[in-house]
Amino acid sequence: MPTPRWRRGKRRAVSPIIATILLVAITVVLAAVLYILISGLGSTGSKPYQIGFGQGTPSQATVNTTATYLDSFSVSTTSGLTTSLFGFKIVTATGTPVAGGAPVTCNVNLAPIAGCGAPASGWYAILEGTNGAAVGIFNPVTTLWTTSAAGPVTVSSAYTVVIVSQTTLAGSGDTLSAFGTGSSSVSGQATM
Repeated sequence: MPTPRWRRGKRRAVSPIIATILLVAITVVLAAVLYILISGLGSTGSKPYQIGFGQGTPSQATVNTTATYLDSFSVSTTSGLTTSLFGFKIVTATGTPVAGGAPVTCNVNLAPIAGCGAPASGWYAILEGTNGAAVGIFNPVTTLWTTSAAGPVTVSSAYTVVIVSQTTLAGSGDTLSAFGTGSSSVSGQATM
């Protein structure tokens, strides 16, 4: 049987030098892709943050002859969560938002925070430091923080979140929730 015409020509292979260059190039490309996947450079979106709340501790104070209700929550967070990344909202058991109010007679570095007055209506939140002073105040009307530092405050388990209101929210079944601002993703909630 005669050899087919296409098999009659010389057999040629890739030269060893070109084969080595191709193998090195493929290895470098695969290593770069693995590095990007492992380091997270290929991911889109923001890091999701979590804030956990302990059991609320209600108390009452009188500030300028006005009854002020305080509901304090210990917190635990994922690392890197700052006040510039999140805010708070409160909703009723039926899902209706509880309107916020602007902070009254409360300044950062004020100690004790029991001296912070209740808003005419609604609520606002204080981030309390270990020394009992306010290190951050969240205004739910503007959804902005005022902090004692030059920039955002990094939240840690050393802090306490205190909800200040003129009517008691504790035991109402309302839910305090954290939400991300801008493109950040923050979650966490507690029953009042």
